[in-house]
Amino acid sequence: MVIVELGLHRLSAGLGVSAFLVIADVPVLVDTGLRGWGKSVLRQLRAIGTMPEWIVLTHGDPDHLGNVDLIRQATGARVCAAADERPVIERTIIATNWARATLMALLAPPGPFVDRWLGDGDRIGGVEVIATPGHTPGHVALRWGDALIVGDAFVTGDRARESPALLNMDRDLARTSVKRLANLDIDLAVSSHGRPMLNAARRTQALVDTWS
Repeated sequence: MVIVELGLHRLSAGLGVSAFLVIADVPVLVDTGLRGWGKSVLRQLRAIGTMPEWIVLTHGDPDHLGNVDLIRQATGARVCAAADERPVIERTIIATNWARATLMALLAPPGPFVDRWLGDGDRIGGVEVIATPGHTPGHVALRWGDALIVGDAFVTGDRARESPALLNMDRDLARTSVKRLANLDIDLAVSSHGRPMLNAARRTQALVDTWS
């Protein structure tokens, strides 16, 4: 467990996978990690001393919703996700390539019950939902102040990097979403598979500039 900044905690939720606890108007857990890591996530939440009231899923891939039911049962948190992501979460959409099909077949648990379906601009516990489709149809990022949790929209670190092309369901749309994020007044960005990134708007724009 790493404190990224006051009120934003990065949780280890699988090998190379992060979930995030945002202590906003109410505590919000963003994603739940890879199946089998739920007890570890709960131990980290207990160490912080705060349990979530909401679980927000950035999207329906296995390394993001793998522990929803366990954490919901332990905390009483309600679950929400983007309405456009419903086919992925409910497993009614067909994978677009062999890499994604293999990932879903090997790792995906049954889709969880979702208490609330979200749209672009909705707010949950003080956290703003930003539609960022492309990696999946209903992928979202979450904005809290000048911090942004980008899920798999792109990979943060010393520089912003594009998510692997084989895992993006629509690469052109994913790039359009990254361009949208680059226009936000954001200082800090964190992602599910990278290190926290400061000067986030500038570094995200630097990634966008490589596509022109």
